[in-house]
Amino acid sequence: MHDNCSVDCIQCREAISAALDGEEGEAESGAIDAHLAICGTCRQFADEAARVTRLARTTVVTQTPQVTLELVRTLDGLAMVLQALTDLDRDSTTCATAMMAHNSADMVSATRAALDCADIAAAAQRILSRPTATDAGVIRAILEAAATAADRCAAECGEHAGHHGHCRVHSESAQRAAALCRSELANITG
Repeated sequence: MHDNCSVDCIQCREAISAALDGEEGEAESGAIDAHLAICGTCRQFADEAARVTRLARTTVVTQTPQVTLELVRTLDGLAMVLQALTDLDRDSTTCATAMMAHNSADMVSATRAALDCADIAAAAQRILSRPTATDAGVIRAILEAAATAADRCAAECGEHAGHHGHCRVHSESAQRAAALCRSELANITG
């Protein structure tokens, strides 16, 4: 959704996430508040993000997370995965937007898959880029989810790649991200 307050949903959600992390966002809070006043989806995102953040900060850890990860054997390996996830988020969003413009019934499933994939890729990128150790189970689950979502997009958009350039780019990006996520899965221990 893009409204008259000069902030779109992506900018709004990034500002909400930044504020919850204690970072100053690029957008002014007045513009974010104006967007939240008219966008129920972003209000729901803000409420859910605040709830998850509150839980993460107040939940007592009863056991030490599995931090025996060999997930990142090299910084180059992590950089490749993070870049692939960033590309996948961008390409999924671009493809979904283009498919919505076609307003074709045969692209509804592919559009939904692309939107889901963008959200999962963004979440995976944020989790993997944190400077602190994370539970091996969480890392495994987000990498598996990203690979699964990417596989679905590669297949769905692959069917349209011959006549839609955005589907071709998205399918290729999804194949690359799935392969890199799976290669990192092989490095997790614990």
